[in-house]
Amino acid sequence: MKRRDFLKNSLSAATALSLAAGRAHAVDRPNILWITCEDISPYLGCYGCTAAQTPNLDRMAAEGIRYTHAYANAPVCAVSRSALLTGMHSPTLGTHQMRSRVQLPDLIPAYPKIFREAGYYCTNNSKEDYNSNFIRNPDVWDESSAKAHYKNRKPGQPFFAVFNITVTHESQLDREAIKKYVERGQIPPTPRINPKDIQLPPYHPDLPEIREDWARFHDLITLMDSMVGEKWKELEEEGLADDTIIFFYSDNAGQLSRSKRYIYNVGTQVPLIVRFPKKWQHLAPASPGSTVDRRVCFVDFPKTALSLAGLPVPALMQGSVFLGPGTEPAPATVHLYRDRMSERYDFSRAVTDGRWYYIRNFMPHRPRGRDTRYGFEVQANWGVWEKYYAEGKCDAVQSQFFHPKPVVELFDTQEDPWHIKNLADLPEHEERLHALAEDLDRWMIETRDMALIPEPMCAELAGPGKTCKTLYEYGQSDRYPVARLLSIAKQASLGNPNSVPDYLTYLQDDHPAARYWGAYGLFLARSNTEEVQTALKKIMANDVMAANRIMAAQALGVCGDPDEAFKAIFKEARETDQGYVFLFALNAFQYSHTDDRLTLEDWKSFQEKKETANTDVDTLGYGFAQRLIKDAIDLWPQRRQVD
Repeated sequence: MKRRDFLKNSLSAATALSLAAGRAHAVDRPNILWITCEDISPYLGCYGCTAAQTPNLDRMAAEGIRYTHAYANAPVCAVSRSALLTGMHSPTLGTHQMRSRVQLPDLIPAYPKIFREAGYYCTNNSKEDYNSNFIRNPDVWDESSAKAHYKNRKPGQPFFAVFNITVTHESQLDREAIKKYVERGQIPPTPRINPKDIQLPPYHPDLPEIREDWARFHDLITLMDSMVGEKWKELEEEGLADDTIIFFYSDNAGQLSRSKRYIYNVGTQVPLIVRFPKKWQHLAPASPGSTVDRRVCFVDFPKTALSLAGLPVPALMQGSVFLGPGTEPAPATVHLYRDRMSERYDFSRAVTDGRWYYIRNFMPHRPRGRDTRYGFEVQANWGVWEKYYAEGKCDAVQSQFFHPKPVVELFDTQEDPWHIKNLADLPEHEERLHALAEDLDRWMIETRDMALIPEPMCAELAGPGKTCKTLYEYGQSDRYPVARLLSIAKQASLGNPNSVPDYLTYLQDDHPAARYWGAYGLFLARSNTEEVQTALKKIMANDVMAANRIMAAQALGVCGDPDEAFKAIFKEARETDQGYVFLFALNAFQYSHTDDRLTLEDWKSFQEKKETANTDVDTLGYGFAQRLIKDAIDLWPQRRQVD
């Protein structure tokens, strides 16, 4: 990264002076309390959800302001929390893959550190999940644990406190978890709402297990609401409610199948309520009880919190201030991202203006439904839906989830809140589609989106012993031709047979990511000419990047030579000592028409590689690979090929 860029984005001397001033006048600044829950869309009474029973949050909305267009930038916790902590988009940092441990340079901001420098007591109770080396960094919080509390601060010290309420997390729909909530008297023995009265989204088949899960989900939301009420009451009993600005939001949307982890509106749009006490009402954009239609997202939160406290905002932060005297103009659009979800790779980007919602799928061959198996382990609705589909009983809308994705999707959220009717091919939307596509391209280039580099390649481009010590630094440098790679990736994701000559040219590019996308384009185009096979075999034999060798083999499997493809992928999986290379190879079997050549003994032998990990990063990669292997072994009797 160029030195002037570091200097430009670092805290200035003026900032340091401002922080010092903040310590002197901290008593004149508001306390800030963030109450978060997990995995809910705006399923609250104050948002018009007729099935809701949420009196505390409804009261908070009546005394505060309610945002109608608030979004988690990613539909999953760790990626969205990375943006929440830093005020920087996860694809800019390289923290966009779900469950990663990315090394970030020291210049990357973390808002609690700035609050602490200004004299605030900062606590987190207790989820971290930042996808980076900020996990367990002692400089971030005064206290981050299940016992962390603003009560532990010095007398008169202002505080910034986060409480994470986890009872609505997807894991809590597990039958054993529900049983324990019932035994403790926290939810009723039978669902509050009769499952027969649940209005199902059109993509869910009408099955008893799905209705039961939806009904119990609402019970958990009501339980969460009571816990919000307890935190609020505690604040009042401490005599702090008149000095504290309260935020309530969910860490991502969801929670049943096809919501959390998916980039549709039901995976990204979250509730957001902000309550200002009378003392700080002048910082609010509207009077109590109002709704605000401004588009806001998680990357905005750190800048906004700092601004509310009158603290300096680092220039590196990418969001917009949406509250207080430092409020910035409302952005026209919000940008969203989905990448690897635990053991399964993907790459999608989206942009919305609040109504129109545009999605660009860079890996259209990957179905939505055959994703990470975690949901199948903890919720009944996943498994019964997949079984219903396998039996040929799903209608066209319900079947979409298990089919390859279109490259481009456009939804009218106002008329189609569940995002089931893709309007991208309708001529009357051509102009709108073009404008949103251009907006997304601009954003990806401006933020230097790192997802254009396949994950196994990242360690080869940045890290110890490399010119760029971190992936962020590589992404900010001239070594990363983001605009050119974006153009190549878009063309490759179309898989156009007429573009085969271009894909072959990309295989010879100096940049390894361009070669990767060239191989991916050939995989989608499925040309079985001798020229294509020769070019792919050359990459398999000579490319220095394992990701490129594996993608070339995956392409060769569908381009006429599955025998050589299988041998190459098997060799990569066997010989690598890199966790993410191992995971990448195991994924490649499924889509190269070679999956059926693996024996049960092969899958069991892959389990032995879990002991060869030698770094934290490799440990994560091997861990995800083991989930995939376990899935293959557990489902061996009913395993089927996916094209």
